[in-house]
Amino acid sequence: MRYCPLCHRLTAGDPLFCSHCGTTYDAKLCPSRHINPRQADVCSQCGSRDLSTPAPRMPLWLRPVVLAVSLLPGVILALLLVLVAIAMLQALATNGQVQGQLIVLFLILALLWWIYIHLPKFIQKALRSIWPSKKQDRH
Repeated sequence: MRYCPLCHRLTAGDPLFCSHCGTTYDAKLCPSRHINPRQADVCSQCGSRDLSTPAPRMPLWLRPVVLAVSLLPGVILALLLVLVAIAMLQALATNGQVQGQLIVLFLILALLWWIYIHLPKFIQKALRSIWPSKKQDRH
C-alpha cells in the first residue's frame, strides 16, 4: 500500500504511480515505463525526455504513521485468529459434547484404518491407484 503525499490517498499494492492523481512515487517514469531516479532529466534506457512528475517526498514523521496504518489490518486479523483458536481450545476442554464427538470421530477413523491395513494387498493397490501419489505426477 502506498500513500500519495500530493492527493493524500492510499493506493493498494506496490504501484509505480498514484491511481488517483497519477503522480509517480519516488521515481520518474518515461512513456515506456522505465524507472529513473527523481533527479533524472532523460530516461536512462530509451533517452526519452518525456518523464513523469514524482509526488513530493513524504515527510519523515508521516512514514511511521503510514506503515502503522498499512500493517493494522494484518495485526487485527492475526489477533482475531488467536482469539478464535483460544475459544476453540476452551470449547474442546470444557464442552463434553464436543469431546464425545471427537472421540467418536477418532474411533471411526481408527476402525477404517484397521480395516484398510487388513485388506488383501490387491485391494489396497486398487484403492491406491484411485489417488495417484505426488511422485507419479512428476514427469
